[in-house]
Amino acid sequence: MNRTLHSIYILSLTVIGILIVAWIGIYGWSYYATDVPDRHEHALHSTLSPTGFWGHGMGFIGAFLMTFGVVMYSLRKRWKLLAKVGMIKHVLELHIFLCLIGPALIVYHTAFKFGGIVGVSFWCMMIVVASGVIGRYLYLQIPKTVTGREITSYELEKQIDALRKKLLDEFKIPIEFIAHIDAISSELIESSKASLITTFPKLVIQNLRHDVRVRSLIASLSHQNGSASAEVVNAIAEKSHLQRQLANLTVTQKLFRYWHMFHLPFAVVMFIIMIAHIVAAFLFGYGWIFTE
Repeated sequence: MNRTLHSIYILSLTVIGILIVAWIGIYGWSYYATDVPDRHEHALHSTLSPTGFWGHGMGFIGAFLMTFGVVMYSLRKRWKLLAKVGMIKHVLELHIFLCLIGPALIVYHTAFKFGGIVGVSFWCMMIVVASGVIGRYLYLQIPKTVTGREITSYELEKQIDALRKKLLDEFKIPIEFIAHIDAISSELIESSKASLITTFPKLVIQNLRHDVRVRSLIASLSHQNGSASAEVVNAIAEKSHLQRQLANLTVTQKLFRYWHMFHLPFAVVMFIIMIAHIVAAFLFGYGWIFTE
């Protein structure tokens, strides 16, 4: 999948997700905004209540999408027979989409009533979704090849040296400018020596500051030497990005390991309670279209 197709892929998933969530929210707004004791008199109660046709259906569909998203990504990541089925990066993006749209449908299934043991599953789901966003950020900070293999610090240094040589010899970028970029990355190395609790927010802030400073430097280069070509800008941006990843590599990998230890238990609890809830619903005769 080239860059254009990948952009269309991401845009399509984003638009589909927003349209689904927005349409249900707009359609059911009057029902969801009604006080719970008065909802049984609402015209949409038989449709959107947790046992209503679409309210119940959204629970089933949401649970299926989440389960499918988790199983698909886990099998692709761990089963060698599927190693050549799509790029792991694209499978992860589909996993994130399914595990965002699934919980959104389950929220509509509950009709915004969060109580009892199912409430525990709901809040576990919210924690899993929120931690998934953090995990996605950390995943992107760890450099990888197009096939998803992690790049070592030695390989990163070689790529950075090659880009430095290209900027100096081919694009004739002043060595003072290159040294300035290197100095910004050196500050990242010092900042990464923080406590574990505060490391993630500091990592996000320092990455944002790093990118702003690099963009400012590129703008100053264009101001001094006329408009820099897109190829020069891309080479500078890539070099500074790799330097940022190299500077943060150890701390990012450490955070990613801790993230797995946090993310997985909540996901397991969420699925156990969700399965128990579905089994109990079937036993009480609430099987949606499967018991009609």
